[in-house]
Amino acid sequence: MPGMPDSLPDSDPIAAQSADPGSPLTPYHFQRQGRSKGLALALGLWLAALGLGWILLQLSPWVTVLLALPTLPAFWELWRNPASGLSVSHDQISWFNGDQSASLPLEEIAMLRLDRRWDFSFRATLILHSGGKIRLPPPAVPPVQILEDALNARGVRSQRHHFTNF
Repeated sequence: MPGMPDSLPDSDPIAAQSADPGSPLTPYHFQRQGRSKGLALALGLWLAALGLGWILLQLSPWVTVLLALPTLPAFWELWRNPASGLSVSHDQISWFNGDQSASLPLEEIAMLRLDRRWDFSFRATLILHSGGKIRLPPPAVPPVQILEDALNARGVRSQRHHFTNF
């Protein structure tokens, strides 16, 4: 099992990306790591707030532990550092998230649907000609304008829906 490095990388979460995502001849590749400075900072701040609450506000130990439980998945992601990404070639889109991966020929995709969520993130869904829907995993989705441009250049139209509830 790989251990955590002594320090977090200073690099941008985008590990590799083509120079011109809109060019049909240039493949587009996006990749990011699960470990980030933002995640480490959020965990540190939350645990510091819990420590201060326990000491200054005299929170009971069981309340402190209960409020610390949501940090466990974040610690697990920080430890494992799963990679995720998406690639668009001239005839195929493929993505991976941790140990899972999938790919799909572009000719099967009728449309890319981008739904803005209330936290201002986007949910990307591939609508197939057969009527099926494939939701892309959020960590594998690049900045949506770049994804939209890359797929539009390859003949896949896109649709944006702002602030949908469902």
